[in-house]
This record gives sequence, structure tokens and C-alpha cells, in this order.
Amino acid sequence: MSYNFDRTALLYVGVPFFVSVALLYIVKKPEKPSLNRYYGHLVLWSLIVMLGTSVVLFEGFVCVIMFMPIYFGILFLMYLFQLLSCYLKSRNKGSYYAHILPVVIFLSAFEGVVPSTSFEREYSITKNIVISATPEEIKNKLIEPMHLNIERNWLLSLFPMPNNIDAGTLSAGDVHNIDFTYHRWFVTNTHKGHMKLELTQVEDDYIRTTFLEDTSYISNYLKLKGTEIRFIKVDNENTKVMLTIYYYRFLDPAWYFGPLQKYAIGQTADMLLSELFIPETT
Repeated sequence: MSYNFDRTALLYVGVPFFVSVALLYIVKKPEKPSLNRYYGHLVLWSLIVMLGTSVVLFEGFVCVIMFMPIYFGILFLMYLFQLLSCYLKSRNKGSYYAHILPVVIFLSAFEGVVPSTSFEREYSITKNIVISATPEEIKNKLIEPMHLNIERNWLLSLFPMPNNIDAGTLSAGDVHNIDFTYHRWFVTNTHKGHMKLELTQVEDDYIRTTFLEDTSYISNYLKLKGTEIRFIKVDNENTKVMLTIYYYRFLDPAWYFGPLQKYAIGQTADMLLSELFIPETT
């Protein structure tokens, strides 16, 4: 939709909230009522609904996995709300203020719908590593063909690796092309995407890059803006490399996607530092 409904908390919080409420009325209670058993039944139906949305929305299973914690988290909160209501009724106390919980969830679903309900979206992650090599040796390593077919962090392994990296020299103005091929349904629903990375500024101890274009799978979740690489001499044999990645968060809510993306970008920076910057001779 024109206002990016699919990136707001209205999708990732609102839809699970209304589905969980609907299931409370649709799913029949067991013959021998047990609140724990009943909610176990709701969790099963919730899983069926979530997997079904992947087909209905023609979206990838990665997206479903990404919002699973929110979905089940909200269902659990509704379960706590039900427990609190039952407890208050058993004590002959009014249960009206127990409804504060679902009201708070409902209101939080409007995060990101308009600018006034949005939180900070600009982020940067800095990682560093000390390498037993000179800045010149490290730069020579960066010029070599890049191979990233490596074992990755569990979260990064959900996303496709580049199937082709066309990188030139380390001269200012060079544009590196990175191609991706990915399957939204593991083996089918295939899509292709690519990145264009410009070497905006290149100095003896500093490199700045800018992402000119990104149509990869990652662009569904965040906008990569650029990187900064600093080479700091520790001594004649060792160099400290500092890698900073700048990005813009698309998805809401911030309390969930903010830390999740920060963790993923941090893991990415660590992987790049260990795989692309360390010369084989060190």
C-alpha cells in the first residue's frame, strides 16, 4: 500500500493481536476445560494461520519466521490477560483494569503508521579487529576475489549469500556489483536482486563506501546506506581495522526489529572482518 502498511507495527503487532482475539472466539474449548490445554490448542492454530499467510501474501517463510516471536508473544500476553481476568473474578474483584493489557497492545500496533508514532530509524554498528599485517597488505587482500561460502551465524544463515561479486580495484569512484538469487519458498518462488556499492572516498588509512542501489532480499527489512573502514597502526606489524556499517530501519515495532537488526548487522560486520580483511599469510 502507498503508506507501506507492510512495514508498520499495524502488520507485525496489529494483525497478530486481532488474530489472537479471533481465535479466542473461534477455536472451541476442550470438553474438559483446561486453560493451559486450551492455549496450547490456540498456539497450534496460530502456527497454521502464520504458515498460511505465507501462501496468501505470496511472501517468504523468512518473513514468517521473523515475526513468529511477536505473534506467539502477543498470544502469550492474551493468555496472561485471561489468567488475570479469571483470578480477579475468583476474588470477586472487578476485572475492568485487566483490559489495560490488550488496550496497550492495540495502541502499540499503530507505531510507524505516521511519522509522529515512529522512533529513531538511523543506526550504525562499529566492529574492530587487530590483524597482524600492515594496512597495505590488508588492502591487497580486499582486492582479491571474495568468497563468502562460509558457515555463518544462525540468523544470517536465513538469508542468501551473494552468488556473484564483481569488484574492481580500491580506487575512488569504483562501483562494485553484488548479485543475489534467493528462493522465498526454499526451492521455489525465486527472485533475483543486486547491490551497487560505490567506493566514495579512498585514502591511505580510510575507505568510505556508499550503497547506490539495493534490490536484494535484505532491502525488504532495512536500507544499507554505506560503510566506513579505518586502518589504525598499532605497531609496525599490527593494524587495527574498524568497520562501521550505516543503515536505516524500515520495520516496526522498534523494540523488536531494532535490537534484532542491530544484532544481525553486528554479526555481519564480524564475519566480513574475519573473512575479507585477514591476509592468508598472517
